[in-house]
Formats: sequence, C-alpha cells, structure tokens
Amino acid sequence: MSTRVIWAVMASLLLSGCRIVSEKQLADLKNPPNANMAKAAQLFDQKIAPQVVASAKPLGTLLTQIGQAKDFDTACQQYGYRSQEENPCVFTVSVTGTITEVNTTSRNGQIVIKGDDASVGDVKVQIGPTFRGTDLRDSYRGLSYADFNDQNLFGDFGKAINQRAIGSFAQRTFAVGGKVTVYGAFSAFDTPQPPLLITPAKITP
Repeated sequence: MSTRVIWAVMASLLLSGCRIVSEKQLADLKNPPNANMAKAAQLFDQKIAPQVVASAKPLGTLLTQIGQAKDFDTACQQYGYRSQEENPCVFTVSVTGTITEVNTTSRNGQIVIKGDDASVGDVKVQIGPTFRGTDLRDSYRGLSYADFNDQNLFGDFGKAINQRAIGSFAQRTFAVGGKVTVYGAFSAFDTPQPPLLITPAKITP
C-alpha cells in the first residue's frame, strides 16, 4: 500500500471519530461497570459507617438478647440483618475495652480487646491492611447482590468498602493498654461463639 493511501485511510478514521480500543475497553463499552463501584468510598463515608454506628448495640446486650431468643433465626430477624437466606446473619455492635494484644505480623492485622463489660470477654478486631470477609458490605441495607448481578463485581465492591474503612484509621497506632471503642459488624450462621471477630467501621478515640 502506498504512503498516500495510508495517509488517506488515517485521515478518514480521524474524521469519522473512530478509535482503536483494547478488549477490556470494548467490554466496558458493551457492559459498563456497575455505577456503585465508582462511589464505594462515598457510600462508606455517608451511608455505611453512619448506619453501623447508629444501629450498633452494646455487644454484651446483644449477646444476651441472642441467647434469650427462641432460636437463632428469630434473633437474626429481630437484632441482625440477612440479605439472602443462604447468607450468614450480620450484627452491628459496639464494644469498649482495653487493648491486650496487637498483631501486625500478618496482612490481616488484629487487636484483642478485653471488654469493660465482663460478659463480653475478649474480642478480636481487624485493623488491616486487609480485612477478612465482607461484613461491612453485608451489613448495609441499601444495596445487595441484586444491585450488581455479578459475583466478581460484588466481591470487588466489598473489598473497596473494606479498604475505605481501613484507610479511616490506617495512620493511628494501636498499643497494649490503650482504651478504645469499636463500632463494627460480625457475622454468624448460628449462635456466636467467643472470641468474636469484629470488622470495624469506626474506632475511637
């Protein structure tokens, strides 16, 4: 093909507004990513974290209520949230106590809190840089899997929520003897057994 013809073809493409896109870009054009992904951080800041804090029950009170319920399903309906029958029940709680252990040797860093309420005992709290599970995502009543209809995308949304939560306290230092109040969530398929693992939405002070 002559140089003149090549330049003519390129000019035609430019004038027609055509452009070469990657396979991923083409896939995104055909099936745009879920809009909720783009606002995961905003949802955590404005909806999820405030909802967790507002709905959190003192952990000792919640455990007593679960124990007094007719059965676990009844306890879940009254005190927790389950978006689908096959999912574990998610409970939002608050616990105040003293840090007795700090583990940052693994990526799933944790602290152990001895609750001020003697009925609570020791509680594990995730501090990152990664969280196990998606309890914060699953505690939120404003969205569910039906809003994504894509398991991978829904999983990525959960990870984005976790990372936003971790970022909110990533710069602070946790030390044995420190006093904290944790607002967070944990999930269970049956009556929860200690030590509980809480995924925090907010840690004070």
